[in-house]
Amino acid sequence: MNLVNLSKMPFSFHAGWDEVVVGHHPVIKTFLLLVLPCSLLPPLVLLYGSHEPSSVLRLNSAAVSWHEIALVFFVAELLTVPLMGWLIRACAAERKIAASFRDTFLLAAIIAVPMCLSSLGLLLPDLGSMLGLGVAGLMVAASLLYHGMYVVLKLAEEFEAQALAYQVFGVGALVWALLSAYILLQLHG
Repeated sequence: MNLVNLSKMPFSFHAGWDEVVVGHHPVIKTFLLLVLPCSLLPPLVLLYGSHEPSSVLRLNSAAVSWHEIALVFFVAELLTVPLMGWLIRACAAERKIAASFRDTFLLAAIIAVPMCLSSLGLLLPDLGSMLGLGVAGLMVAASLLYHGMYVVLKLAEEFEAQALAYQVFGVGALVWALLSAYILLQLHG
């Protein structure tokens, strides 16, 4: 999987996804090559942004321990991907759809990429742009989830992928909102 294919995946059931489905990606390899690097980006951006003079994160920087926040965020991200993989698998099993943890973990890892990239919004100079990029990341993740469910779980109908995606996305969006609220509370705490 490369960045060109990844950029097509939110808009297609085949571009990029066909490559993902035929590959046999061990969980540990997916973790080390995709989850870990992507999970490092938001904490590093938080730490950098907390020292950048034009960053929104500097609003309340004297009262905030950014190293602790970055560590909490990093651990939360590392836990979220396997939990989302488990959730996808559990929701599929509830509908009598067989799925391996390896496949659902890979799907959860791919879905996390736009969320991690949206953390670059923390470097923007105004809160509106920062939040806008976060929402855009969430929307791309939702589209990846929908298209990925259809292909990775080998579903026969798009409606089934949509129903599963709504179910999983509800939980994922809640986790994302809690992590985002944690940061915003630190900004205005």
